[in-house]
Amino acid sequence: MDNSNLYSKLLKAPKDAPVFLSPKLEADFILKAYRFGLFPWTSNPVTWWCPDPRCVLEPKEIHIQKNMKKFLNLYEIRLDYDFLKLIASCKNARLQSWIDDDFIQAYNELFKQGYVHTLELYDQNEFVGGIYGLIIGKVFFGESMVSLKKNVSKIAMIKLCELLIPYDFIIDCQIYNKHLDFMGAKNIPRKQFLDIIQEKCDQKSGFKEFKNLFNDI
Repeated sequence: MDNSNLYSKLLKAPKDAPVFLSPKLEADFILKAYRFGLFPWTSNPVTWWCPDPRCVLEPKEIHIQKNMKKFLNLYEIRLDYDFLKLIASCKNARLQSWIDDDFIQAYNELFKQGYVHTLELYDQNEFVGGIYGLIIGKVFFGESMVSLKKNVSKIAMIKLCELLIPYDFIIDCQIYNKHLDFMGAKNIPRKQFLDIIQEKCDQKSGFKEFKNLFNDI
């Protein structure tokens, strides 16, 4: 199937249901799927989603509450430091998580390949939370975040936006929730989202290494 046919089929896909199933997660296929707005959500079998509407956040539109400002420099920020600790914490923070051993293996492979990236927060060398996702071109495809202390996930999102503002990125938040809405995320039609990522995924990020970005702010 060529790209134009797949694009047309996605526009007609279910708005709030899996688009298709696959037997297992494969790192190479994940990269192709994200370029078409698809992401996996559960395994055995793997369910692939492309919801309509889609929740996105433009880094320059991040909303920072006044009472959050005193927390912003409370923790040490580390980039691409300990992916396995972060994804395991995301898994363990939920009673029922889509993150299983297959997810961890596939996304760890993508981390090793330089596609998955993390923003982690530490309190005196103690891991307290963070966010991870894929970077393709000028899109940060957010996957999961976790807070082991108050406000950590909010700080992680704010710091991520600060890093990406100079590079004209968009952050894919996948599914709307009130927490994201309060921070400045918004729903857009699926067609608009697909048009945006078709353009931005083909652009260069604008930086050499994500792990060095925090030193450049």
